[in-house]
Amino acid sequence: MSATVCLGCGAVAVEGLLDFGEQPPSNRFIRIAEPNPDVHPLSIGQCGACALVQLINAMPATMVRPRFTWLTYSEPESHLDQFVARLVRLDGITKDSIIRGLTYLDDSTLARFNRLGCGKTLRYDLSRDFGINEECAGLETIQSILDEEATEKLLARHGRADLLVVRYALEHAHVPASFLEALGSLVKPGGYLVIEVPDCTKFIGACDYSFVWEEHICYFSPVTLASFAHRNRFMIVDMLNYAHPLEDSLAVVLKASSAGDGRVTVADNLTRELTAGRRFGQSFDGARSRIRRHLEQLHAQGKHIAVFGASHLAAKFINFFGLKDVIECVVDDNPHKQGLLMPGSQLPIVGSHVLTENKIDLCLLSLSPESEQKVLAKKQDYVAQGGHFASIFALSPSALRD
Repeated sequence: MSATVCLGCGAVAVEGLLDFGEQPPSNRFIRIAEPNPDVHPLSIGQCGACALVQLINAMPATMVRPRFTWLTYSEPESHLDQFVARLVRLDGITKDSIIRGLTYLDDSTLARFNRLGCGKTLRYDLSRDFGINEECAGLETIQSILDEEATEKLLARHGRADLLVVRYALEHAHVPASFLEALGSLVKPGGYLVIEVPDCTKFIGACDYSFVWEEHICYFSPVTLASFAHRNRFMIVDMLNYAHPLEDSLAVVLKASSAGDGRVTVADNLTRELTAGRRFGQSFDGARSRIRRHLEQLHAQGKHIAVFGASHLAAKFINFFGLKDVIECVVDDNPHKQGLLMPGSQLPIVGSHVLTENKIDLCLLSLSPESEQKVLAKKQDYVAQGGHFASIFALSPSALRD
């Protein structure tokens, strides 16, 4: 695979780490007898100049857009009380400050500002402010239309913000530099742009391949996010990393600056970042072989295997490792998903009653640790009859062991 242009620094230095082949959108559940969904090559690479991990030739936003209105995504929030308490102490932020949020993912942050006495908050509206009236449109659509014309309309309607919160959106941007520039134009001179993204450090280090997702275009670490902000003429006021079991939340408070932040350099950390990326790519075949071999052996012994949680993480785990022939079904108690088939593998999605009724021997959890604990507490009858739970994630305490 020849080098391609980096989305972060513009250098023709992105080398391929992994090619997962043709993949469907992870949100494209289908019904029995429906045609297979569209597929698109899914490849991930890393820039040798700035170390940013990124998708190569990402799936178009129109293909990524969900087809079901009931699909929702949530992000970690246990750190938000602490984070917002810190933001209200920023120099110049008062109870009269104008605070904006970009998407529904910012609603809970704005609510916390309100509780602390900052009443001038507003989240931009998809229909009124962006002219997006498609029911299923989300971040993939917002990032594609947030250009100079769109920001001018927002400024004419709402003015500039003293602080703009944008959680879990930058990683979805197909042209992240332009997206960041557009966000910066919505903030007053001297105001703050608050960006939060998932930190890829843990899953890259643990070689947890299920976290590669067609909707996440860039995979930031503290080093590469700092470098990206600097290159786009933003000064870093504060950078915080909030620990979560599988994937940390990386938050950065930025101010526009003609020179960026001269303190930031990727050079000292470039080797470490590149080494981790290469190891991630080189370890895939071994990880795939180990997991397939283990599950194939169980399957050959007549064991029944299921996956719990019909999520994009589960879809990637099954598809990347080629497990559709050894897994019986995917368990999910969301009534909207039951009766549908998983993207790619076309495994049936069924309710959790099958764990005991079908005598599932091994149930692989594709859930957050918090959700894991809830499932374990509710399914003690399954464990009592000899069933076994294990996690698909290497960093989970209950990770699948071969």
